[in-house]
Amino acid sequence: MRIKFLTIIFVLLFYLPVDAAVIKSVRTGVAPDKTRIVIDLDEPVKYTEQLAGDKLKVTIDAKTSKKVQLTPKSEWIKQVTLIKQGKKGAELTVDLAKAPGTYKVFLLKGPDRLVIDFYRFVLAKQSTILAPGVSYLSWRDYQDTRPVWLHVVEATPASNYALRPVLGKVATIDKAKPSAIAANTGALALINASYFDSTKWVIGNLKIDGVWASAEMQARTALAINKNGQTRILAPVAYQGKVLAGGNVKQLTGVNRERINNDLILYNRFFGTSTTTNQYGIEVRIKDGRVIEVSNTGNMTLDESSEVLSGHGAGAEFLQKLKKGNRVYLTHDLSVTGLEKTNSLVGAGPLLVEGGRKKVLAELENFANDIKVGRAPRTAVGVKADGSILLVVVDGRSVYSSGLTLNELADYMIKLGAISAMNFDGGGSSAMIIKNQVVNKPSDGSERPVRVALGLFSK
Repeated sequence: MRIKFLTIIFVLLFYLPVDAAVIKSVRTGVAPDKTRIVIDLDEPVKYTEQLAGDKLKVTIDAKTSKKVQLTPKSEWIKQVTLIKQGKKGAELTVDLAKAPGTYKVFLLKGPDRLVIDFYRFVLAKQSTILAPGVSYLSWRDYQDTRPVWLHVVEATPASNYALRPVLGKVATIDKAKPSAIAANTGALALINASYFDSTKWVIGNLKIDGVWASAEMQARTALAINKNGQTRILAPVAYQGKVLAGGNVKQLTGVNRERINNDLILYNRFFGTSTTTNQYGIEVRIKDGRVIEVSNTGNMTLDESSEVLSGHGAGAEFLQKLKKGNRVYLTHDLSVTGLEKTNSLVGAGPLLVEGGRKKVLAELENFANDIKVGRAPRTAVGVKADGSILLVVVDGRSVYSSGLTLNELADYMIKLGAISAMNFDGGGSSAMIIKNQVVNKPSDGSERPVRVALGLFSK
């Protein structure tokens, strides 16, 4: 009998009339990129919307106790009016001064709200064909109510184009604006790539057409490009270079960067005309695997046909045993086997996407907070399942685009179809050049000179 009694009560309660939701207040807010109308509720509601001419009407299944009129200081909205509609409904009318870029009506919880956003910018995707198999996408979107502007170049395997890293001055790692690099190399499209600092130092592994331009002992993600132009993104890899001479072995501490205490640095033509070192060390010129010159004066010249080993402290002690004619072997290994013969390698990071899933490795790759934390302009590269290449630049630090966090960037790379993706240098360095034109809006107001770029070139 008790079970039947409870069942009857439940059925009766189910058929009792439910009171309508209540509108508690209406408020507006104006920001540089949008105007927002917020209707505060005591519970979620159903609604319909209709835009006709210069009026947007939103019918809400909720009660209001009085008429409300607001006049926000917005370039798009003249007046907002809320009135009763029947016994348990309300109608919100927005009188528009002019058409916004776009608008969106949606519900939020915690607390319950009905929100109407009028955006300055048109949310749209516009695609342009650059060449057979190569396209450019301008994508204006909103990420958690923040505007973002993405620039995407996609090249399919059927296109006659392939990626190639290029240096700032083409022949050396000196800095240049990305547009100048593109003009000097004939790239159809080009983005900034590796991290760098002011002391003529490319931060990350960099190999161009079989020649090492920089090295990174910290394991970080890299883009590998073979001689056929095929690309893949590698899980964090670290450089492990060694010098073998006279039965002794010494680890290289860097390639083409400033020599500091106890270093053993390898220099080649990519660094410039000389090593720029001081006299507190020893330098040895290597050609065809043999020592052809030894110096303790520093600043040895660099040329196309030889390399220079420069040592200080422990590095100098290793080199001082060498004489002209001695055989010297250089090995360039990576922490992941089988990559030594990769034609070109561009290291940056962190990893964003692996196997089609988000996998941001900023902590593992030991990146500083200025890279791994917060929203910023971003540059990234991705590879799709069919081998198509994605070059992506996201504007940031502006009214029209707030930039992205690394996690948000990973989400967008997946939306674009990437099964693997990695981050490049960003912030003021982020730039995309198409047919010698800057298509994004660099956050510094103009292009920042960089040491390394990644270009799309005709095969």
